[in-house]
Amino acid sequence: MLKRRFRLPSPALVISMIALSLVLGGTAVAASTATHKDKKADTKLVKKLAPTLSVKHAKTANSATTAANATHATSADSATNATNATNATNATNATNATNLGGHSASFYAPAVLQSGQSESGTYAVATGTNSGGFLAQGFAFPRPLAAALDSSHVAWLNGTTTANCPGSGQAAAGWLCVYASSAASVSPNNGHAVNTHAGFGGADPYGFMLFFDATSSNAFSYGSWTVTAP
Repeated sequence: MLKRRFRLPSPALVISMIALSLVLGGTAVAASTATHKDKKADTKLVKKLAPTLSVKHAKTANSATTAANATHATSADSATNATNATNATNATNATNATNLGGHSASFYAPAVLQSGQSESGTYAVATGTNSGGFLAQGFAFPRPLAAALDSSHVAWLNGTTTANCPGSGQAAAGWLCVYASSAASVSPNNGHAVNTHAGFGGADPYGFMLFFDATSSNAFSYGSWTVTAP
């Protein structure tokens, strides 16, 4: 029986195989270690274009130090500075915010009573059983006026009205009107019941004083007042 004999590869074939494996292996190494020659140029280009980029839609932004424009943001837990934010749960600083109820922030906590606005209160003064003497009491405005009122812009009305003081709870701009609901045995001291803190006719920016002469015992007066800023 004949046996099949295997021939050894020729030297040329061995050299060819070795050369092929070196070529393939070198290519793999080169591919894994190759670097982009323009890496610095790419980084410079990205930095240059970054400020002009914007985010049109973001479902969640847990932290954003600065967001110039955000068209839609479903949830923004924290935004330190936002030039424009349609909806923000928490905003430390907002340069522009829609007015609350159509009014600016100064409307809700102004330093002085705003022009055309009014405020009102009540008053009561009385003496004991002794006849004669004085009745005096000071009253502070919840919000001060921008300036004092002179004697021609204040009035104490006992059962009467005027064009500038048409009735309880009302006063023309720049006027303080004091309406007596009831009064007995009193008359304005020195001809004017409504005075400044110094005792002259008029009102201070922060309040006024009522000053009456008691014409008999058990003198009293009570009612309300309204002032409207000029």
